[in-house]
Amino acid sequence: MRKSNLSPREELLKIQRQIFLQNKKRIEDSVFVREKSFETYQKNYFKRLKNYQKVVDIETLESALQKAQLIYVGDYHTNKQSQRTFLRLLKRLKKKKASFVIALELLHARYQKQIEAYLQDKISEELFLKQIQLKKRWYIDLWPHFAPLFHFAKHHQVSLYAIEAAPENSSLRQRDEEMAGQLLKIHRQYPKQKILVLVGDLHLAPEHLPHEFEKLLSAEEKPLETLSIYQNSADIYWKLAEQKKEEKIEVVQLDERSFCMLNTPPIVWQQSYLNWLEQEGDEIEFVDARSQVLSLAGRIARFLGLKLSSAKDDLEVYTCGDLSFLERLKKEEDFSAKEITQIKQQILASESYTIPRKKIIYLGSLSLNHAAEEAAHFLKYLCSGEEFERDSADAFYANILHETLGFFGSKIINHKRKCMQGGDYKKLIQYLRKLGGNIPRERQLELEIARLILQHIQLEKKDLTISEHSLFKKHLLFFGVTHGLGYRLGDKLYYAMMQGKISKSQIRELFVDPFRHSGQAAEVYRWLIRKVEGVKLPKRV
Repeated sequence: MRKSNLSPREELLKIQRQIFLQNKKRIEDSVFVREKSFETYQKNYFKRLKNYQKVVDIETLESALQKAQLIYVGDYHTNKQSQRTFLRLLKRLKKKKASFVIALELLHARYQKQIEAYLQDKISEELFLKQIQLKKRWYIDLWPHFAPLFHFAKHHQVSLYAIEAAPENSSLRQRDEEMAGQLLKIHRQYPKQKILVLVGDLHLAPEHLPHEFEKLLSAEEKPLETLSIYQNSADIYWKLAEQKKEEKIEVVQLDERSFCMLNTPPIVWQQSYLNWLEQEGDEIEFVDARSQVLSLAGRIARFLGLKLSSAKDDLEVYTCGDLSFLERLKKEEDFSAKEITQIKQQILASESYTIPRKKIIYLGSLSLNHAAEEAAHFLKYLCSGEEFERDSADAFYANILHETLGFFGSKIINHKRKCMQGGDYKKLIQYLRKLGGNIPRERQLELEIARLILQHIQLEKKDLTISEHSLFKKHLLFFGVTHGLGYRLGDKLYYAMMQGKISKSQIRELFVDPFRHSGQAAEVYRWLIRKVEGVKLPKRV
C-alpha cells in the first residue's frame, strides 16, 4: 500500500472532509422541492459564519447571556447536542437566578393551551403528545430530544411558548415574520424577563428572524439587547481544525452580539439528519446500514494502512427494525441457548453487537458512533481471524483489547466521542452510594461494575493484572467491566497516537494480532497501559 506523507491528524481531517462532502450531497439530493429564495436565505446564514473574531471561554458567553434580553439559540433539530446545549444555557441562567421565558420553534402556537395544561400537570404526558401531534409535524419522534426542556420548564415553573405560527408550507421569510410577531407578544407580556429562543439555525442570520423582530418594534419601544448563539458551523470547525484547535475550543465570538458554540463535528450532525431521512416508521433500509458500516470500516482501514479482505462481501447488518437474525441463530447448531440469551441481553440493553463467525452486525442505534465502533470490530475480525476458546483470564483481557480497538475506531470517525474515565467512575459510585438502600435494582450492577473497574485501575498502577476472579464467570459483570476498561483505554490510545506516543504501525499490529498465546492478551494490555501513561485528555464538558 502506498505510504502517505500525511500525519495521522492530517489524514483524519482529510477523511472527515470526504465524509462531509458526501453527506452534504446526500442531504441536498434529499430535498426534491425547494423554494426559490432558499439559496439566498442560506447564503445569508453561511456568510455570517465564514469567520470569527476570537476564541472565548464559556464565562465570556455567560456574561453576554446575563446582559442580553432576547437570546436566539440555533437548533439542528435531529442533533441531540443542540437541545442539550440549550438546556445547559438555561441551567446556567437559572443558577444565576435570572428570570426568563422559553420560546420554541418546535410546536405551532395553536397548541399553546395544551402546553400550559401539560406544564401545570392538568394533562398527562401521553395525552399531551397525542394532542400536539409532534410526530405528524416532524415525521419522527423528536420528543426525547426536547422532553428535557419541557421537564425543566415544569420543574422550575418557567413559562414556555410555541412560536411557530405560519400556515403549513409557508416560505422561510413568512415563518420569520410570524415567529417575530409571537416573540413581540411574549416580550410585551413579560417586559422585564429575558426570552430564550430555540429556533432552526438558518433563522439566526441577522437578515432573518432578528431583522423581522426589530421591524415590529414600535417607535416608542426601546430596542432590546439581543444575542445570537449559533451552533456547530462547519466553516469555523475546519478553520479551527487547520490550527489544531478543534479539540480544545467550545466557543468563538463572531462579534459583540453573536457567538458560535461547537459541540458536534460536522459529519456527526449531518449523520443525525441522514439517519432521520432513512428512518421511516422506525425501520431502516438494510442496504443503507450495511453500506454505511462497510464504508466506515474502509475509512478506518485506509487510515491505518490495512486492507479489507473479500470476506467483507459476506457481511450482513441488521438494525433494531429487524431482529429476524435471532431466529436464524437459534437454528444454527453452533450457537448454544446461553449464547442466544447473551445476544438478547445485548439487544435489550440497546447495545450494538458483532458476531464475527457469522459475519453479522446488529446496530442497536444507527448513530455514527455505534456504526463506526462495530465497523472497527468487523475490521479486527477481518485482519486477525475468528475468536477462539480461551481460558478465563485470556478471554477477559482479549475482550478488553477488542473493546479498546472498537472505541478507538469510532474515535477515528468522531474524535469528540467521550467515555468514562477513572474520575467519572468515582463520581458515579459516590452518587449511587448516597442513595443508600434506595439504589434501583438495575443500577446495582452498574455500581458493582464501577467498583471493579476502579479496583483494576489500582492494579494497573502496580503494573499488575488479575488471573482469577469471580467476574470471569458472570456474563453481565464480565462484559460490563471489559467494556468500561476497553473504552477507557481506546480513548487514551487515540490521544496517544495524536500526541506521538504510539505509532500507526503499532496500532495496525493490534488489529492484525489474534493474541493467540496464553497470557499474551494481558501482556499487550499492560504494554498499552504503559504506552498511554501521561497522555493528556481534552477537558470534559
